[in-house]
Amino acid sequence: MDAFMGSVLAVGFNYPPRGWLFCNGQTVPIQQNAAMFALLGTMYGGDGQNTFGIPDLRGRVVVGSQAQGPGLMNVPQGLKGGANTATVVSSGSVSFTIGINNLPQHNHAVTVPGSAFTASSTLNATSKGPGATAPAANATLCTTGTGPTSAAMYQATTGPATDLVALNSQSVTTTLVGNANVNSGTTGTGSAVTAPVITSANISTMPPYIGLNYIIAMEGIFPSRN
Repeated sequence: MDAFMGSVLAVGFNYPPRGWLFCNGQTVPIQQNAAMFALLGTMYGGDGQNTFGIPDLRGRVVVGSQAQGPGLMNVPQGLKGGANTATVVSSGSVSFTIGINNLPQHNHAVTVPGSAFTASSTLNATSKGPGATAPAANATLCTTGTGPTSAAMYQATTGPATDLVALNSQSVTTTLVGNANVNSGTTGTGSAVTAPVITSANISTMPPYIGLNYIIAMEGIFPSRN
């Protein structure tokens, strides 16, 4: 029994019989296949002047296109669509509070005014030694004369009054050496931070399948409308 020209079949063998072609989307010349071109036109490809296309069913399924089914999308004849995978995107947000436990160990510079420190300096004077005599009680520091016998620098308060002598205008510098520890308690509370979270993943849209070869009849009975 001859098939109608343009009939498409799924077969389990791996070659197209005589008068048939694989449905691989190839183009064929119009001149040698004028009757077939009259049926298909350029619906599946080709330039319409020298060539026309054969349906491409490699890795595809056939969907009825005669009319739109209830609740289904309209699929015009010859339309290609769909994909083996789909990307699913989900979005949301996450909220967390940053506190002291979230901070790494770090240092802060501390500026302390000088008035916050106190220090005392001691000027030591010997009370013994060659030619040294302990000063009398309430003696005052005074000038001396010149010469080897003029070593006394104190004048007892019982002697005649003398003018007080100003010391040389030198300064005494005291340097504080060491480490200081400053302890500061944690104050305040962390603030809640909200960050957007977007994830995506590719999922397969393929149902269980098996591969077969689709062939189309290039010869046979021309399907008359009447």
